[in-house]
Amino acid sequence: MKISTRVFGKLPDKRTVYAYTIENESGAKVTVLNYGGIIQSLYVPDRCGKLADILCGYDDIEGYLVSSGYQGAIIGRYGNRIEGAKFTLDGKEYSLFVNSGTKDSLHGGKNGFDKKIFNVETFTKKKRAGLKLTCSSADGEEGYPGNVELKVTYTFDEENRLFIRYQAETDKATPINLTNHAYFNLNGYDGKSVMDQYLRIDADTYTAVNEDLIPVGAPVPVAGTDFDFRTMRKVALPFDHNFNLNWNGMLRVSAEMYDEESGRTMTMMTNMPAVQLYTGCVMNGSYPFKGGVPQRPLHALCLETQYAPNSPNRPDFPSCILRPGEKYDFQTAYCFGVKA
Repeated sequence: MKISTRVFGKLPDKRTVYAYTIENESGAKVTVLNYGGIIQSLYVPDRCGKLADILCGYDDIEGYLVSSGYQGAIIGRYGNRIEGAKFTLDGKEYSLFVNSGTKDSLHGGKNGFDKKIFNVETFTKKKRAGLKLTCSSADGEEGYPGNVELKVTYTFDEENRLFIRYQAETDKATPINLTNHAYFNLNGYDGKSVMDQYLRIDADTYTAVNEDLIPVGAPVPVAGTDFDFRTMRKVALPFDHNFNLNWNGMLRVSAEMYDEESGRTMTMMTNMPAVQLYTGCVMNGSYPFKGGVPQRPLHALCLETQYAPNSPNRPDFPSCILRPGEKYDFQTAYCFGVKA
């Protein structure tokens, strides 16, 4: 295992953005930026051993600054939407930045964790290596209460497994919901549509939403609907929905993905209660991806492990509230292999 570092670019305020690449003995590798904790590329082999980058992203920092989509970034304080850009906690109402439609808040607000510069510490062991990313979020930042200390650890190993561990502590009760917004296409980020790839999600229910993608009503059984991914099938349709995982609080296999042409597989493990399946429905920005590849809707998908959308306003959902003395500690792993 080895880690290399290079300058990726500079922000408008002249701060330097660095790219850290973790590579294993087979040549599989992942590159992460200190800006937003962005996973910029991820090379894994196909059934013939040929490596390809399966993650959408940009060749330079400019792409991440001018194009929307949260490509590969750490999302927080709250991943997904909060209705009305407000919530009430312990009798006090908090107002957030409106950046989803005309009234809701999305992915942490105007300047979420996807725009932070993280401190980075590297580590290398015999069969794995990684990065420890840390930052602080001040009380009142983007309207959220509490000073939050955040640590996100990326670990890549000789078995082509990428582990992401999210840890946080606070000095005041606050909602927190951390995830990563990587867009996967197992055919290669420059390959064929993700609609033809296969997916399984271990979820018996999904969350119905209104026209603003805010949850409505109780969880809905997937049986007999287009949301039934309990057995592997083609993605086929556009989605931007939360699936309530068959959750026991343990790190376990919760989703699987397969590309028939390349033979690449991805197994997702998590101990979070839900996952957002997003198929890049509006991935149509004018700034091209790496190598000049144009953005195309429905070309890649995200599996964002999370608490359900709008949980701060839904006491019937699993609680996303972190209190002083408690520790937020969740893991998600994306494990890559091949099928003959």
